[in-house]
Amino acid sequence: MDVNKTDAVTPVGSGGLKKDGKRGTDEEQREKDQNTEDEASGASPWEGTEAFAVDGLLAGVLTPEVQQAFDSLASQIEPLRAEVERAKGREAHFKELAEKHSFLPVPGRREFSRELTHVLSNSEHLTPPPSLVVLHLVNADDIRRRFGRRALDAALIHVCAVIDANLHPTDVAGSLGGNDFGLILLVGNDELAQTKAQSLIDAVKAQPFPWQEETLTLEIIAGVATLENVDTPENAIQAADKELVAGLAQTDAGPEEPTA
Repeated sequence: MDVNKTDAVTPVGSGGLKKDGKRGTDEEQREKDQNTEDEASGASPWEGTEAFAVDGLLAGVLTPEVQQAFDSLASQIEPLRAEVERAKGREAHFKELAEKHSFLPVPGRREFSRELTHVLSNSEHLTPPPSLVVLHLVNADDIRRRFGRRALDAALIHVCAVIDANLHPTDVAGSLGGNDFGLILLVGNDELAQTKAQSLIDAVKAQPFPWQEETLTLEIIAGVATLENVDTPENAIQAADKELVAGLAQTDAGPEEPTA
């Protein structure tokens, strides 16, 4: 056999071996006529063949062995599918726990920080720039020592209710953890933010907290920071907290003694 010599390959079909690789004009015409008839009758070109489609739509006959293999695969897939659904449910549950505070009716710190990040990323479009107010319950430790944990939790819930009653529709409130709250003010300049903070201080003081047979006056202090040229929620909270700590130091120092 000469490997350097090329031989013509002739196709083999239903009509048997062809003497050459070309189809005659009559054969081409018969094929065209057959295709036209199939289109007119709506017949499928795959009619008469054995095939199957997914989702249970079978065209043809499966052998018992193949059917058994499919049943085995289905029995393995269903538990996996159920486990995926349970995992999705747990993920949604944990996400909800992360966003909500454990007992306060306000978002937790993670959700509040996410909202603050969104505000910071769009602050260049807000005029005047938004502000952040950090609120701290000053006598929280005293309530904790005198009346216990349940009393402190109830006092924090009371503060939440006062804050909520004084919220503007565009304000966003949340817990920063411990005895601190955060308030994002989208409308108003620094002067209005300071006025808002003072109004919250006055509102909490004006609404005593009833606990058992006593009525306690709650005291909060506030720090304000303008969210201009601030890049992260941590920096924003730190800026407001710096002012809060300065005010807290003045409170602890008491009134200045008059000089002689």
